[in-house]
Amino acid sequence: MKKGIDLYLISGFLGAGKTTLLQKLLQALPNKKIGVIINEFGSLGIDGMLVEKEGIQLVEINNGSIFCACLKGGFVKTLIGFSKEDIDILLIENSGMADPSNMHLLLQEMEHMVSRSQKDSDARPYRYRGAVCITDSVTFLRHVQVLAPVQNQIASSNFIVINKVDLVNQVTIEKIKGKIRELNPKAYLYETMFAQVPLGLLDEKLIDNGYVGETSNQPWNRPATYSLECGTHVNKPDLEQFVKKMQPMALRIKGIADTQEGWIQVDGVGDYLEIKPFKAGKRDVITHTKLVVIGNGPEEFEVTLEDTWKSTCKEACEIYE
Repeated sequence: MKKGIDLYLISGFLGAGKTTLLQKLLQALPNKKIGVIINEFGSLGIDGMLVEKEGIQLVEINNGSIFCACLKGGFVKTLIGFSKEDIDILLIENSGMADPSNMHLLLQEMEHMVSRSQKDSDARPYRYRGAVCITDSVTFLRHVQVLAPVQNQIASSNFIVINKVDLVNQVTIEKIKGKIRELNPKAYLYETMFAQVPLGLLDEKLIDNGYVGETSNQPWNRPATYSLECGTHVNKPDLEQFVKKMQPMALRIKGIADTQEGWIQVDGVGDYLEIKPFKAGKRDVITHTKLVVIGNGPEEFEVTLEDTWKSTCKEACEIYE
């Protein structure tokens, strides 16, 4: 029998810390051959630039959710492609708005396609180890009440990370635990900061809970997602002002910017904003500023986005969905 590939899914809402957790898992597995799939709602791939490990094979699937009908065909084909590679582990980081309820159905679809295709006869089976869901202690209670993807991320996971506990009080943490237990009473809960999760504990507690449902991701209900690209240096204080003005209407703002002070990484979610230096990895080819803004505002969000950029930043910028 062909040796199987361990498959792990990392889910969680926008800005919860999925990419940070992915980075830490890669660092904790120095002797494993690893494949990575990163899914982003926007047309620009930002998280792929933040993941660096010698020898990993990385594929980005952008502009939607891998669990939606609009992208699931490409996702299944990517799974088949990785099943033929010389890897021990496949890590999947889904988009923050992705609803993984149909993960098992997509794996079954992949197995069916492989079994009926002679050209895929060299594909190896996956051992689905389960989904780890990372939650943002600051924003979770607000989003879980109204967003089906957040609810189903919890329901389909067995290991749930309560992240950023240093930013809230114990009363809030207990409320978060209570809400999680309403949605998934059997899940293992782990409180932490900076997405720190011991690999041994993850291996011990993570299992596939077998959850199967219908994904809420549909082409008609995807959030407004815009990409911004600027070919010249951006003034750092102006950029910070732009992000702060847009944050009340945005679910997520992230990206890489070229400033007079050097390259910076922008990471905004809710009221939180982090701007820090950025150093490109060996395989990154970055030539200009790239930002992604996921909207949570009125229908005229794009107009507001354009007007806010013009009123805060002097540089010309291309904005597109």
